[in-house]
Amino acid sequence: MSRTPSLAALFVSVVALWSMSISSLAAAGSPGSSVVRTPADASYDVHLRSGASGRSWRGGGSVTFTNVGAGTLPQVYLRVWSNGVLGCDPRSITVSNVRGGEVTGERLDCTELEVTLDEPLGPSDATTLSYDLDIELPDEDDRFGFHRGLALVGSALPILAVHDDEGWHREPFENLGESFYSVVADHEVTFVTPPGLDTAASGHVTGRSETADGRTRTTYTARRMRDFAWAAGRFRTVERSFGSVDVVVSYQPNAVGRARARSAATDAVTVMGSLGRAFGEYPYPEVDVVLAGFGGFGGMEYPSIVFSGPSRGTIAHELAHQWFYGLVGNDQYHEPWLDESFASWAAREPFGPARGCNGVSWPSAGSAITNDMSYWATHPSQYWVVYEGGACMLANLSKRFGHDRFLRILARYVGRHHLEIARTEDFMTAIEFAADRHLAGFDPAAFWERWRVDPA
Repeated sequence: MSRTPSLAALFVSVVALWSMSISSLAAAGSPGSSVVRTPADASYDVHLRSGASGRSWRGGGSVTFTNVGAGTLPQVYLRVWSNGVLGCDPRSITVSNVRGGEVTGERLDCTELEVTLDEPLGPSDATTLSYDLDIELPDEDDRFGFHRGLALVGSALPILAVHDDEGWHREPFENLGESFYSVVADHEVTFVTPPGLDTAASGHVTGRSETADGRTRTTYTARRMRDFAWAAGRFRTVERSFGSVDVVVSYQPNAVGRARARSAATDAVTVMGSLGRAFGEYPYPEVDVVLAGFGGFGGMEYPSIVFSGPSRGTIAHELAHQWFYGLVGNDQYHEPWLDESFASWAAREPFGPARGCNGVSWPSAGSAITNDMSYWATHPSQYWVVYEGGACMLANLSKRFGHDRFLRILARYVGRHHLEIARTEDFMTAIEFAADRHLAGFDPAAFWERWRVDPA
């Protein structure tokens, strides 16, 4: 994602820092994680009926999940992330009539529901929660909002919070960036929409029919994805493909001309093909790009769908998140650099890779690539470090290892954490392992200290 400064400004700054070089050779990786994250094996089933414009959605859903941990779960937490945009008064998303458990707490600006289960969930046991759901989008030109006939519905569905070796993750919503942390799950979401209202969503269409009252019922299936998002409006589309993957660009003709949409589709195919060759095949049958004219930021990533301005750099950045966030997940509140830095660096790969960077002019003594969102929220003018500071470090590593070899190191890293969660120490281990084999004289402690990388 890109907010302030815009991605265009960030890329200009990064280009000014980066110098070019290249060589090639082999690869390395890091061991996979043994951390247990529960609840898991979740399956979400949601049915929603939209209003005339796509601004309001009414219906309900359920989630079935398993406790894969060693202890008993007497309660779980549902995150309703996009309530954080307005908070509780007025709230945008209302979850009511919960069955299978009782809502015993509502906190963090209504972005967290504590649900005490009807029966404590023992190890390897499964259960189902169901609920009614109302969504009313705010007047926002944003990842969750309604603006000039375009409905963007990001992080609106209740999603299970994660319990891992650090306990329950109950971080606050942070509008500057992301607070999200989720394990992959299956999603089946059905929309009933009025004539003329189009949708684009995570996953792909697996069913479409007409209702008795002349509406359209569309079912999207999204298997093994971290979240589900959608957009609605009166769209036109440009469709392309690479290999077996469909690329669909949706746009509003009054906001984005067809020529720009076609150019965006060409860029999207180039990016997806290039990054697939670099980091591993994209595993889903479709990726959607919904073009929007955001005023305050560039775009936002979700699994198999992105909301983006039409510029090449923004589209490349958001699609790079399909690998760094989508395929290799991370705790975005505590370690935002693991997706933003990687997406910023990888976005250049299709159009002229960044293979060298000498260093970062740190904005303060406390600024560091691995700072969490609590730091950036109180130092928003320094937030660029997560984007271009981390990207600069990756460019430096590309030059040290040789670009082709570094791509192979990252491909191995992606493979080892495919559809899982990575932490800073996983990346550090991958680099140190590769350096032992290929970089004589590499001093890991000095390197990480210089680049302000600290897994603690």
